[in-house]
Amino acid sequence: MKKKKIRLHPALVFLILTLGVMIFSVIGNLLNLEASYFVVNESTGDLTTQVVTINNLFNRTGLQYLISSMLNNFISFAPLGNLIIGLLGVGVGYKSGYLNSLFKVIGEKVPRRFITFVIVLLGIIFSMFYEVGYVILIPLAAIMFMNLGRHPSAGICAAYSGITFGYGANFIINRLDSILLTYSNKAAMVLDSSYKINIYGNIIFTIISTVLLSYVGMMITERFIIPKLGKYTFDAEEPSQEGEVSKKERKGLIISLIATFVVILILGYCIIKGLPFSGLLLDLKQGRYVDMLFGEGSYFYKGSVVIFSFLLIFSSLIYGIRTKSIDDNRDLVDGMSYYLKDVASLLVLIFFAAQFVLIFKETNIGLFIVASLSELLNGLELSGLSLVIITFLVVAVSSFFVPMASTKWAMLSPTIVPMFMQASMSPEFAGAVFRAADSSMKGLTPLFSYFVILIGFLHIYNKRKNDVITITDAMSLMVPYTIAFTIVWFIIMLAFYIIGIPIGIDTRVML
Repeated sequence: MKKKKIRLHPALVFLILTLGVMIFSVIGNLLNLEASYFVVNESTGDLTTQVVTINNLFNRTGLQYLISSMLNNFISFAPLGNLIIGLLGVGVGYKSGYLNSLFKVIGEKVPRRFITFVIVLLGIIFSMFYEVGYVILIPLAAIMFMNLGRHPSAGICAAYSGITFGYGANFIINRLDSILLTYSNKAAMVLDSSYKINIYGNIIFTIISTVLLSYVGMMITERFIIPKLGKYTFDAEEPSQEGEVSKKERKGLIISLIATFVVILILGYCIIKGLPFSGLLLDLKQGRYVDMLFGEGSYFYKGSVVIFSFLLIFSSLIYGIRTKSIDDNRDLVDGMSYYLKDVASLLVLIFFAAQFVLIFKETNIGLFIVASLSELLNGLELSGLSLVIITFLVVAVSSFFVPMASTKWAMLSPTIVPMFMQASMSPEFAGAVFRAADSSMKGLTPLFSYFVILIGFLHIYNKRKNDVITITDAMSLMVPYTIAFTIVWFIIMLAFYIIGIPIGIDTRVML
């Protein structure tokens, strides 16, 4: 008799990983493991050394932290609140029939492969809003694929790949550009106090990357992910390719889209500065517009999940009233709660994922690894192509352990930027190498907060009811994207270096 393979629930795996991290924190502390990285003194422009040691979480202080912070770790874990708010809008859109009708109409005219391309592209674009992509675009992609008669998990993977592996690309200047500029300016001061980083210094690089990565994401989804997932068995209540959109539904769509366009115009006015009563959603205290729109104090950025979710509710409500799919307020509330019934099964998973991610952060193990890699890079006498390649590898490995781009660049930029400048390469190109490498590995690591969202949505559309979607299942679906996107990012980076074309407005690879 064949022995049944044991498949551990991801919540249990996160618990085991958490215990492993705590044990490693004891070993690292006993061995006095430490590493250092450079920090720029803003007043003098000189480099100072910051030492990172590993915190032991099995001593008195560590255990007190564990006991006292578990609830706060869970409540403050970003994916939890954003997921609930995002699914309010998705639920109404689904139950009212608005999304099904919209996607069926799109599917009538648009080739399937192009739809996959657009989903990956939207993932890259929505990555500038960060949470919006994970909690709204991903479930929308699943519903889109169902209306095409395809496996919804393929849509989930396509959207997730665009948001994470395409994070460093985009068509417009956004929050990441502001972060890179801030730390790059400080790092450039070490060698040239008069150098000012061009905020448009990567725009050509990112636009070209956006188009190429979207195409590669589409190819991986079509050729590897869809065949791997196999045929999807639709439940009676789930939408499929069968059935046509009625005239009443089409009229409802038209009215809803017109009303939505009007609201979008109003929102657009709220993020324009300098006009009468405009700028309501901007942080007008900032000097640069990108910081007004995407900075920590931006009302638009902080409320982006709420804005997009309630915009979806508004569109669905207009459609539902016109088509009679929403007869009273109870239908509206039932729609809001539709997807939340699946959140209940995810709360345990999110709880243990939150403990793992935040406890790992508390131990400083990730910072120790990044600092060690920074020391290694600084100790190597590199220039030219070898510097570009090794820097790419260092950042890519760092991203697995510290997914947050701002944290990594704050630690690595004082080493990387001066090294590039000494090799006659621009700080802007150092930023381009960083954004390419940072995006390559982010979507594969369980240490990334929103990796648990990927597992959760895959679980919702799992038809193996007696089985679970494991962490390795989710990672195996991301491996093809990781390999393909890393190769493409690497080729794009090398192409700009070798050919020497501008990477941005008035910015080139070489100084």
